[in-house]
This record gives sequence, structure tokens and C-alpha cells, in this order.
Amino acid sequence: MNENIKENDNHSQWFAIKTPQDFKAEGVLKDKCDEIFFPKETVIGPGKRPRQKAVIPHVLFIKTTHDNALALEDLGRKHPEQNIPFWIYRYPADKRIQIIPQSSIELLRLLTADDSTQCRIYTGHEFKEKELVRVTDGIYKGYQGYVQRVKKNKHVIVKIEGVCMVILPYIHPDLLQPITAETN
Repeated sequence: MNENIKENDNHSQWFAIKTPQDFKAEGVLKDKCDEIFFPKETVIGPGKRPRQKAVIPHVLFIKTTHDNALALEDLGRKHPEQNIPFWIYRYPADKRIQIIPQSSIELLRLLTADDSTQCRIYTGHEFKEKELVRVTDGIYKGYQGYVQRVKKNKHVIVKIEGVCMVILPYIHPDLLQPITAETN
């Protein structure tokens, strides 16, 4: 899904990156990108001390130009002692770097906010895709996903292709609209 953006356009776009050192990567890349989004949560560790934990381990989202993203990825591979190595998620079919739509970033920001205790993010692909729906009202209005039973309850799952799946909290069926060829 490229939101009608050509990959050689020289304006900032969102990309998902995978890195073994996510917290360090955030610090190194913050001055090299227009924006960094690294969803974290505070958890209580041993000794009751709060600490930051990545919501999606080893994954960050960077907003930069296509060319800068590729240059930073290359720099990290050639000079890992000075830079943090990372890999940009690519489209499986043709290996172009994957553009993450702004709407997906907004959804992740909404779901990973401090008051989002009912939201869960899964990076596995263990869910079967079923009926495609659109949320018609509320704070998730406009988002599309698949209805899936998770722990005996039905939820809407929104995919960020190749990166993760987001399970929205329970949404009343009256606020869901089936998406067919006519409503798409």
C-alpha cells in the first residue's frame, strides 16, 4: 500500500525498520530523520521499578525521504561501529522499501497511548482473515480490518502489511459496516 506515492519522490514518508538495538537506534536516528515513532510502554520490573519496554520489539518507524532511508540503512551496514544497523521493511513481491501510510502511524499512536489498556499488538501471523469491515463511528472511525475471534470475543484486526497486526478493543457490531466491492 503506497498511498499513491512514488518511491523516488523527495519528501518525507514513514518507513518501518527492524533493528537489534531499538532504544539505541532511536537516539542515533532522531537527528537524522524528520521524526521517529517508537511505541513504548512502562512496565513494572523486578524490585517494583518502572522501566520502558518496546511495544513492538526491535521495530521503529522513521519519517524521512526515500533516499535518506536507504542511505541510513546502507551506512549502518557499512559502519556498524558508528551507526546502528537496521533493515527497512520491504514489499515481499518486489523488494522495494515499504511505505507505511500516515493513517497506520496515526492508528498506532492512538492504540499505544498511555490510556490504551485494552489494545494489544501482535506481530505474528496466526490469525485467519475473515470478513472485511470498516468502523463507522467512534475514535476508530474509518479504519478497516478483519473480524477475528480472539479469546472468545470478536475484535477488528487492522494489518500494517508485513509489520504487525493491531487488535482494536471491542467495537459494538452496530458500528461496523461490511466492506464489499460496492462499498470499497
